[in-house]
Amino acid sequence: MNNVTVIRAISNPQQIKRVAGYARVSTKDEHQDSSFNLQIEELEKEIKSNPLYEYVGVFKDKKSGTDTKGRTEFNAMIDLATLGEIDIIITKSITRFARNIVDTIKTVRTLKSHNVEVIFLKENISTLDSSIEFILSVLAVHAEEESRNISENVKWSVKRKMRKGGNFTTNLFGYKIEGETWTIVEDKAKIVRMIFDMYINGKTYKNIIDKLFDMGVKTATGKDRWHPGTIESMLLNEKYAGHMSLGKTFIYKGSEIRSDRFSLLNNMIRDHHPAIVSPYIFEKALELRNSRTRNKKDDYVPLNERVTPYYQFVYSDQNERFLRYIVERPKGKYVIPTLFCYNKEHNNRVMITVKNLFAVLNDALSNLSKQSNSLYDKFNNFIESNINKCDALFDKKESERTTILSNKASLIKSRKGLLNYYKRIINFKEMNDVEDFRKLVYKVTILDQTNLVIKLSLNPIDNLNLLLYSSDINLKIGSSYKDLNYTIFL
Repeated sequence: MNNVTVIRAISNPQQIKRVAGYARVSTKDEHQDSSFNLQIEELEKEIKSNPLYEYVGVFKDKKSGTDTKGRTEFNAMIDLATLGEIDIIITKSITRFARNIVDTIKTVRTLKSHNVEVIFLKENISTLDSSIEFILSVLAVHAEEESRNISENVKWSVKRKMRKGGNFTTNLFGYKIEGETWTIVEDKAKIVRMIFDMYINGKTYKNIIDKLFDMGVKTATGKDRWHPGTIESMLLNEKYAGHMSLGKTFIYKGSEIRSDRFSLLNNMIRDHHPAIVSPYIFEKALELRNSRTRNKKDDYVPLNERVTPYYQFVYSDQNERFLRYIVERPKGKYVIPTLFCYNKEHNNRVMITVKNLFAVLNDALSNLSKQSNSLYDKFNNFIESNINKCDALFDKKESERTTILSNKASLIKSRKGLLNYYKRIINFKEMNDVEDFRKLVYKVTILDQTNLVIKLSLNPIDNLNLLLYSSDINLKIGSSYKDLNYTIFL
């Protein structure tokens, strides 16, 4: 009789999965902080309690979630997952992941195509389920409908209060407001009347602000210098004419948008409280403001239509603000495209003409292109070195893992685009379009009047920099010529 030896199959140990959590609260209400923290704790506990999971971290956003735009950590997490740095994403529920059904299914499909699983704890489902798209469609539609119902209920209660003449304002410069009782505070009301009077008599916001500063009039929050936005909001506030207009703001895809709605009679409660300025003065100021504004639309205007191509491109280190684009017309004779900004106190004007900005960028990129022999190796070595640093830090700094991985994802993207970027640099020719410059330059930082820093777009991580080149260029600044020093960083 033959002896038969049974060889038992040795099962491979289960592979450890890299797992991240995602938490979100959908409003700016401070009372949701406890819910937010609880989500994070639950997700962290869920991941760390499973021996087959390697804890990556919990990505978290504290903004409205009606779509995925503006959700910084969500987008970083998806980038990491598609780059192979995350195997599983765990979130509390579909409503914490995305409420928009199109975005939900689109994101799930993207992740599935990269073999990334998403687990929804509340619904107890995983995207590995073959019927996941049908389940998600049903649940996401339900979540959308629930969200819409809540929104409609809130709107109904607000409109009901509006019809009864209810008050939603609790604090306004020039008034003392106690419940439904409005009392004029005369010493502050005089300031309000002065602001309206100066404006309708042709004074600019700067003229008004300088006058208030000279008089020692402090803002409602106790600041010495008023902001132009504060002056404008006062001039546009119908409450100073004794009226109450409600529903002036609305939510569009998670963003709070202010609209010129007080012209709509159905939202206006006239003679609601004592007026500080007459309706005639208010209407006159409003007409003057409307005649000066460049944007005549009352509805939501998408960001890309509200901003110029220079949006968040040039930054002032001193003022801690990005410069805005304007066209200056000295004495009405010249047209000078310019970028400028003030500090929070509306002082220390930092500016650079577009002509000088382009001159600096052309000089810098032209000089950089001449280093073509060593440039590719510099780029590549820097990127590889920092990817390795991210890997080394991942195990050492658990609390910073999401930031470390986000940096790694950005560096991996840089590595993928390195060759094409390098070719653009070495083949660089003088340009005169900001859109072309932005393909090569991430940000320009003005340190002071004669020094600025150029950060290349290949590596947009602010705290990772490699010095590539320094030089200067002689330019006409104001009425004289000066040397402007610049430094280029990767």
